[in-house]
Amino acid sequence: MNFLSSLRKKMRMILFVSLMIPIMMSTTIGGSAFLLAKEPAIEKLKKDLRSPKANTRRKAAKALGQTFSRDATPPLLMAADDKDMRVRREVVKALGLLRDESATTILLTSLNDEASSVRKESIVALVNLYIEQDVGFSLSRQAQRLYKKLNPFTDQVSRDSTVIEPDVVVGLAVVDAIAERMSDSNKSICIYAANALGVLRAQSAIPQMVASMKTGSADLRVACLRSFYKIKDRSVDGHILIYLNDTNKAVRDETILTLGLFKSIKALPQLQALYDQNPDTKLRVRALEAISLVGDPRSLDLFRRNLRDPDHRYRQFAAEGIARVGDESMVEEVSRIFLAENKLSAQLALSFALFRLGRSEYLDKLVASLKDRGHHDQSEAYLIELGLATASELVKYLNDNNPRIRQRLCRVLGVIGDSASVESLRPLMQDTDADVVLEAALAIRRIGARQS
Repeated sequence: MNFLSSLRKKMRMILFVSLMIPIMMSTTIGGSAFLLAKEPAIEKLKKDLRSPKANTRRKAAKALGQTFSRDATPPLLMAADDKDMRVRREVVKALGLLRDESATTILLTSLNDEASSVRKESIVALVNLYIEQDVGFSLSRQAQRLYKKLNPFTDQVSRDSTVIEPDVVVGLAVVDAIAERMSDSNKSICIYAANALGVLRAQSAIPQMVASMKTGSADLRVACLRSFYKIKDRSVDGHILIYLNDTNKAVRDETILTLGLFKSIKALPQLQALYDQNPDTKLRVRALEAISLVGDPRSLDLFRRNLRDPDHRYRQFAAEGIARVGDESMVEEVSRIFLAENKLSAQLALSFALFRLGRSEYLDKLVASLKDRGHHDQSEAYLIELGLATASELVKYLNDNNPRIRQRLCRVLGVIGDSASVESLRPLMQDTDADVVLEAALAIRRIGARQS
């Protein structure tokens, strides 16, 4: 139990737990199944869940969730309509921890609970049935820093890729019920619902999300925009163009980024206008980033002009844009710029561009930066974008001496999804570094899911 508990505290160990629990549950010791919690302990908690004291029932519900035993599900289901709101909330949280799909109906019912805190936890619990990691929420800025890795509903879409695995299917009833919460009387629940739909890749909910943006708060519009990208239905771009002129800065900025990530040609004229009309502002930087994400050849002159800008952000986005345009006539000019560049973020963008322009040796720079704490996300993003064409080269680096490089390459290869990578990934299932083993296992699973 202590071993499993410690694993669950470390998010990088979640996959290992999910792989090992079925094995442990099927292992026999002296003819009886191995249990995550001793039967007498569960029986005591079941009894406490019927106590006349609300505080005792609340503690019992919480403890039953922490047993991670399916034997705890039936008594929790029976207690879901407890007269005390705090007990109902703990019951819902516990059911989410247990990840037992038999609790789906009760959790859907709890979405309509009179207590807003129960409705909110019901959304969390339903999402938790489908994702690999435990979902924890806190809305305070201080707590966001602590729970950033736990909470799939914070952070910007460009850095937050939390979604269900490709082989996971979410029932339409779950999607519809969560979508209804976007009109909840509690504004934070509306936002939770919108974020949850993104994590669940709920494409069928897009029309409701589009409608909710028209009447909901600015925070809800931002949540919907982030979820649109997670769902990855680019046809929504026409519906969100109007928010490029939103009076709320956060909505406008998120719209710019989302349209860029969607590579929206429709948005390009308006993005260019934002760039032209807002010199020396953060808005201009954001517009250039989005234009570089679109990567249209008509923007090549704009990218060339910004390669020598005093601000490294302009240089970075210019190089990224050149990479996406892929005009090989730029290779010599970009090479000269690279030699003079002293900012690592811009160096990586230039390496990305040079590799795209045919200079294969610059892949070394991108891979080496995977071990850099401050820039590995940037390198990962470039390698993933390079995609299948690069997978056969990336597997050659899987024997790198640095475990962080091996770990992050596994993640990249898993996202790319090239079936030819599997044989190169298998030996890392025996790696000396636990994180590498877990990422290799997850990568193989993801690739397999794409092929099925």
